[in-house]
Amino acid sequence: MKVLITGSNGFIGKNLVSYLQELENIELITFTKGDKIETIEKQINELDFIFHLAGINRPQNNNEFYEGNYNLTKSLVDLITKNNLNIPFVYTSSIQAELDNDYGKSKKQAEDYIFENLKTPYIFRLHNVFGKWCKPNYNSVIATFCYNISHNLEITVNDENKELELIYIDDICETFVELIKGNDISEVKENIHYINPRYKCILGEITKKLYEFKNDMTSIYVPNTGNDFVKKLFATYINYVPLEELAFGVKKNVDERGSFTELVRTLDSGQFSISFSKPGIIRGNHYHHTKMERFIVVKGKAKISFKSIITDEYIEFTVSDEDIKIITIPVGYTHNIENVGTDEMILILWCNELYDSNHPDTYFKEVRK
Repeated sequence: MKVLITGSNGFIGKNLVSYLQELENIELITFTKGDKIETIEKQINELDFIFHLAGINRPQNNNEFYEGNYNLTKSLVDLITKNNLNIPFVYTSSIQAELDNDYGKSKKQAEDYIFENLKTPYIFRLHNVFGKWCKPNYNSVIATFCYNISHNLEITVNDENKELELIYIDDICETFVELIKGNDISEVKENIHYINPRYKCILGEITKKLYEFKNDMTSIYVPNTGNDFVKKLFATYINYVPLEELAFGVKKNVDERGSFTELVRTLDSGQFSISFSKPGIIRGNHYHHTKMERFIVVKGKAKISFKSIITDEYIEFTVSDEDIKIITIPVGYTHNIENVGTDEMILILWCNELYDSNHPDTYFKEVRK
């Protein structure tokens, strides 16, 4: 399948190219600013799909809106109709096509010409798009804020209460990939296509979250990425952080038994830690009322034992890195873990709550079979 992408060096274009390059049996033909329409004319009869992403949104004068948004679209459509072709044609318009400004009017003119002349058009009116590889200080407030905050530059917020309706770049690309496969997963209203999901967000809340991301870059706390929008916003923010700032150290607690280090703290799903134990060392011999843990031995060999503090019910598991198992420690059971191997034992621990020295919920009781 031969697929033409106009505007392939733009924000959406770069992302779509990367997605389509991952598919088999796709030959990409790219068209960028400065290329001549004649290059497409020579290949038009060989094309199986067209993504027309090229456009103008930051011109030096308003006439460029119509030249870049309407005239190029008309030239492409005329090539298709001149050769009596029926090529699926995806055009990225804007929700501003509903507004009375030159950008919106140029997009609406392009839409109308496509509808009047093509049999299988897909007109997508895009909301505010955010995601990786978007140029800051251009046409995306999210990109600008991510870049400035991550580079310790000031941001200007004219109205903290302004509501934005946002769509994520990967959701656009995945929708377009499905179109190539013959599946339309977009929302369609009166022959206009829209991307889902869409996120309605208050600008002040977005900036607050971005500053939280910045502060957490040198801590073991991670954002609540179980929230779909937070996950995508954090992925976007990380794209702008200087590479040399992506590494930081953590506190390693060392004693005669080995070492213990907290790795990751979440806001709502507990924390992860790692423990190194020398041969023969026993850790634990305590129980919890609400705190529960999962033990994963990733190196060495260990015996994990636990016993009910009420019924004396007892069980033990011998685990090793040769057959990695996840052992869940129930509440109300005193438990320990012993390195029964000849080498250092490495244990990954997940706990369902963050450690609080004022309320540790940890009570000493030796495990006896």
